[in-house]
Amino acid sequence: MRKLLKVMLYVLIGFVGIFAAAIISFSIINHNLQYEMPVISNIELYDNSGSKYLSVCNNKKQSYVTLDNISTPILKAFVTVEDKRFFEHQGVDFIRIAGAMIANIRDREFSQGASTITQQYIKNVFLSHEKTVKRKLYEAMIAINFENKYSKEEILEGYLNTIYFDHGIYGIEDASLFYFNKHANEINLIEACTLASIPKSPGHYSPLKNPVQNKVRRNLILDELLEEQVISSEEHSSFYNQDITVVGINQNNESNNSPYFQDLVLRELKQMPWLNDYAYKGLKVYTTLDRRLNTIIHQSLKNRLPDSDIEVAIYVMNPKNGHVLNVIGGKDYLKGSYNRATDSVRQPGSAIKPFLYLSALENGFTQSTTFLSEPTTFYLKNSSYSPKNFQSIYPHSHISMVYAIATSDNIYAMKTHLFLGEEKLANTLKRLGFSGDIPAIPSLALGTHEVSLQELTQGYATLANLGVQVKPTFITKVTTFDDLILYEKDTVEEKKVAHPSNVFLLNQAMTSTFDNRMTYNIRPTGGRIASLLDHKVSGKSGTTDTDNWMMGFNPDVVVGVWTGYDDNRPIEYYSDLNFGKYLWADIIEGYLDIIETQWYETPEDVIAVYLNPMTGFYPAEFDYNKPLYFRKSNIPWYIRLLYQ
Repeated sequence: MRKLLKVMLYVLIGFVGIFAAAIISFSIINHNLQYEMPVISNIELYDNSGSKYLSVCNNKKQSYVTLDNISTPILKAFVTVEDKRFFEHQGVDFIRIAGAMIANIRDREFSQGASTITQQYIKNVFLSHEKTVKRKLYEAMIAINFENKYSKEEILEGYLNTIYFDHGIYGIEDASLFYFNKHANEINLIEACTLASIPKSPGHYSPLKNPVQNKVRRNLILDELLEEQVISSEEHSSFYNQDITVVGINQNNESNNSPYFQDLVLRELKQMPWLNDYAYKGLKVYTTLDRRLNTIIHQSLKNRLPDSDIEVAIYVMNPKNGHVLNVIGGKDYLKGSYNRATDSVRQPGSAIKPFLYLSALENGFTQSTTFLSEPTTFYLKNSSYSPKNFQSIYPHSHISMVYAIATSDNIYAMKTHLFLGEEKLANTLKRLGFSGDIPAIPSLALGTHEVSLQELTQGYATLANLGVQVKPTFITKVTTFDDLILYEKDTVEEKKVAHPSNVFLLNQAMTSTFDNRMTYNIRPTGGRIASLLDHKVSGKSGTTDTDNWMMGFNPDVVVGVWTGYDDNRPIEYYSDLNFGKYLWADIIEGYLDIIETQWYETPEDVIAVYLNPMTGFYPAEFDYNKPLYFRKSNIPWYIRLLYQ
């Protein structure tokens, strides 16, 4: 008997020692834990009218809301259902753990959990969601450590801002906006119970996906609120069978707020790391986004997009100040955030030709300069090159530059390119801001050097601004929440890269792209959309087997549209071939309808002469004629005869 007591004493001492060692080890580890509550970095984005369209919290597209801006029903519902003893325990609820163990043994399954709100917050912010003993121990230790460092209110606020509510929604503010189009401080009791039902199993209890299951759990929460005497029996009865209406609009990813543009703004903010010192106070970022234009774009996309897997990219900017008004990087951001407008490079085809003709005008050509357009083989050193016109259609006559631009004649372009010398176009492209290794080769004139839509649109913006290059701008001002100005772009970065009169001549010639009266052997490339255009605009299309481009402008806006497949396969279906031109027409016309705009004034050193735009010569009796423009220092001989 004495031996047994002695053994039992040793065992007890051993248990006490192990328990003491565990307590000491736990205390040491807990004391040395370095986990801190995240410093909240709040950023709000505003459009060019000063209206807020996005909140970003700690680099996530979500809103952060303080506890005093969360309604009392939300606080009651979440604390009651998730952690009744939240304001009593020290991070881990041992009473609840014991109760859960008994219930699980009784039910012979893990039917109840015992994680506190503090533990759930720790898991959301620092740990994975794997169900292991090691993770649970870390979770408990950090929770106890947090309760010693932070107040209950700070922990509850952090928790409510990190919960996942399905559909890509994090945080109580965005959940309130997504499901009910209300701010968190406007949510009533039944809405609060609906939201509190979701986190247990977001995919299962979403009121959008499974309204019946959500209602069942919502009513269980109402029962629990009544049992805990948080609400009265009258409130319980009035809300129990009440139906609710959910909205289901994610305002941070909704196309109305231009998510591709948002990404570019956030990318630019990363280039200003010094702003991080102020971000915890909250930043207001004023951007160049025009949401009126965004509405126009998405209405056109809705009307014009074919039912196929063809993709689209759109880039719109103000050529005078460089303000980027909108960027669309694909037809569905929710299916992928890859930005085809800025990050994809493709062959522009004939959309590169305006820069060739600018080189020509700078080197003695005029709008009426002619070349013979017919099937031609060019012999170059030890090789030959035989470009073809669209569908092998040729006028078999001498045509002017204006007609070549309107019909995108490849033979005229190649003769111009080789006459000038292949390096001229390469140098012009570099001068106008095109990047990369631009090869001085024959096919450069037909658009074989790959560019992004962003780069090409910015090149066209220089043409729209009469040869003055402006740096593109997404952010105009950054302030703190109390309006202390931290950054302001109040000047336009300009660089003159071409003579305005030469660019004016080019821009006038490019209006003929939409002049159906110039149809001779083939219709101008913009002829199919001419009836949609009420404003005077310049434009040029580009077509390859795999890509379609439509570019154009007036003095106040430049619009670039690209369409094609992500896998670079040829565009064959008729419905996929031309819708980009209609998109472009809808966008530029819609935007010009809502702003004040006018065409360029004719420079003092330029004159206009009515000529046959196809031949560049005086018209015969029944020929179509229109004004062609010439610099006074470079007038063709047959015109000079009349003006001397």
